[in-house]
Amino acid sequence: MKRDPYFDNAKAVLIVLVVLGHTLARMVEENQWILTIYLFIFSFHMPAFILVSGYFSRKIKSKKDLWGLIKKILIPYVIFQVIYTFYYQKVFDEPIDFTILTPRWALWFLISLFCWNILLFIFSSRKYGIALSIIVSLIIGYFGEVNEWLSLSRTFFFFPFFLIGHFLEKNHFEWVKKKSNALIGWAVLGLIFTGIYFYGEMTWREWFYGRLGYQELMEGSIALGFMYKILVYLIMGAATYCFLCIVPKKQTFFTEIGSITLGIYLFHMFFLEYVYNSFIYDWIKESGQYYVLLVIPVTIIFILSRKPIVKVECALIGMKMKT
Repeated sequence: MKRDPYFDNAKAVLIVLVVLGHTLARMVEENQWILTIYLFIFSFHMPAFILVSGYFSRKIKSKKDLWGLIKKILIPYVIFQVIYTFYYQKVFDEPIDFTILTPRWALWFLISLFCWNILLFIFSSRKYGIALSIIVSLIIGYFGEVNEWLSLSRTFFFFPFFLIGHFLEKNHFEWVKKKSNALIGWAVLGLIFTGIYFYGEMTWREWFYGRLGYQELMEGSIALGFMYKILVYLIMGAATYCFLCIVPKKQTFFTEIGSITLGIYLFHMFFLEYVYNSFIYDWIKESGQYYVLLVIPVTIIFILSRKPIVKVECALIGMKMKT
């Protein structure tokens, strides 16, 4: 099947934002601009990534399909869970224990991706599935026991976006690609960015993460927790839609990166963990050279998208090299 540059462009931009978001994570308390950019990125980058993943997902119809999913998702998860645990322990002396059931850092996405594909069996109704998935997510917020164990909290929080993507068809994206929608997209994203700049707070990021229950997110009564989550869904939904409206439709200089996003996603943490433990952040704070926070993710992605590195990535993930 011929690759669609629109989706590769979307995934390429999103993986840049993923690495940029992780780069900014340790600096959000420095100034309002960094916090604004960080919250703005998190308002749509994972929902959009997950929606696109849902669009390309297919229901499991046989044992062969299930085994394919296991090889593509669960086996790489176990491999990288072992690698990263060893990496953090031996290289950076971090006091962490090995566990399969609690994903390390960004590896939560693999566990959730596997669960989302399984959940398609239950939420298969086009008429009620999306509404039901949102209702389940709103209710689960009241149960603090549903947390980062097997990434269950994030799984249910982001599942509505995966399900929406799964139900979308080609003609829906053709409508999204209209030029008139691009103008609306830029305008609404500008409003969201402005709103975050003037009203955004540090506590917002936990709402965008989707990993905590209402008890940990709110002070006092949690009775209206579901309303706050609905508001978060509305912001994320609007930002995701607008992002998809402005994605370039034709081949660009970064299109090919869209075919290797999983490798970049899994490997970029090696680089960032080194950056976190180096002098770089202290130097940025002291010198005020905040532009380096943009240089870091671009450099990481440049390295990870080189052909020899891509071959290693594909070999470890068990994928065929596509670019």
